[in-house]
Amino acid sequence: MEIWQAIRFDRECGAKRLVSEYGNRLYAAAVLLCQNDADAEELVFRTFDQAIKRIGTFSPTGDFFNWLYTILLNFRRMDLRKRRPEVLSVGSSLDLPEVMIEEVGEMELSKAFADADVEAVQKAVRGLSEPLREVVVLRYFEERSIEDISMLLEIPSGTVKSRLHNAKRMLFVILAKMKGKGVMV
Repeated sequence: MEIWQAIRFDRECGAKRLVSEYGNRLYAAAVLLCQNDADAEELVFRTFDQAIKRIGTFSPTGDFFNWLYTILLNFRRMDLRKRRPEVLSVGSSLDLPEVMIEEVGEMELSKAFADADVEAVQKAVRGLSEPLREVVVLRYFEERSIEDISMLLEIPSGTVKSRLHNAKRMLFVILAKMKGKGVMV
């Protein structure tokens, strides 16, 4: 029995299965999208709550995780609209050097990411603007294709590629700066 069927058949058992199967994966994505664990936990809870309430709207022809992730992203975007948080500016908050990001080569990018520890990369990802962070999480942490990301975020695939390109360049600079400050990268 598919998970959406289990929720429709027995809400309590289906909900337990939902959390068991998707809890860690959604939480990992939420932590990267949010600035702290408490917000991530609440975001995941609200996502599960909404999914259970609206399970009747899920189309069995669609991908269940994409449906869940869309709910998560919509809640995150609503929260951002309500709060209007300051977007972390790459040049100010992290005091990054004035580097021409376009001059950074692909080999240097690959080496910087390979040398960085997981915690440093996660911290750097959280320093990106929301649109860049969304595509990075989906592509590199959820291992989604460009086409999947495009459909999920409802943006052209060229925009996804552009955001990924800009995000990689910014992450390189952030990681380089963190390494210069003695942070384990």
